[in-house]
Amino acid sequence: MKLIAYKTFDYNCQKLVPAARTREWMDKTPGAFAYHCLPLVMANSLGWFVINDVPCEMEWDGTEPASGLKVWATEELTEVQQHFLPSSHFGSGVVTFHAEFMFWTDEKISLITKGPANYPKHGIQSLEGVIETNWLPYPFTMNWKMTAKNTRVRFERGEPIAQIIPYPSDLISVTEPEILSMHSNPELYAKYEDYRKKRVVFNEKFKYDGSKRQKYYIRGEDSLGNEYKENHRTDWKVKPFVDKMTPPQ
Repeated sequence: MKLIAYKTFDYNCQKLVPAARTREWMDKTPGAFAYHCLPLVMANSLGWFVINDVPCEMEWDGTEPASGLKVWATEELTEVQQHFLPSSHFGSGVVTFHAEFMFWTDEKISLITKGPANYPKHGIQSLEGVIETNWLPYPFTMNWKMTAKNTRVRFERGEPIAQIIPYPSDLISVTEPEILSMHSNPELYAKYEDYRKKRVVFNEKFKYDGSKRQKYYIRGEDSLGNEYKENHRTDWKVKPFVDKMTPPQ
């Protein structure tokens, strides 16, 4: 599958990089225990980051008009950088970042645009969108919603402002969801019961020794020792964007 990022200007105000596996707050957990949650780590590194190059701050007074949100640069900007300074376009405390890229995907592949996964930021919340990048001939905006009034929020240079993830457009519509009793699948139920009982014992021991981990999921196995490594991932191996820009004539 091809994912193409067309630069709408010959500028370098944003970068596209594979999404980072680490988070500062996870580093600071005791013994970095947060990294033992593999689903969390996999969400961190799924797709690519759009990296900010315009350091700025913003503050919202809690009102609906666009004038209620103020955004300013925290250092002197070039004329090009000023074009990418986020703004209050929609009002209601929504901060709009303009993407430097227009993305193009294969047929029936859309692009999920969201804030960086597991990246809490005080006073503001990223908004998510699904964009039909297999036909849309213009770039998107990345929006964040201020959640606290009279609270100053800062975006640094080099900080991710968005995470992009390709997604099959038809996947949800062809999915047939059902609810069944676990007892209808005796083999699965036996595996679940074994895990549940061992987890209860483990959780009791964990109260006294928080350094221990079961690591079934990380190893790609169930509590009975059955291995599922063929279907198990611990890394996405996200490829970097290859720069194929041709110099202007």
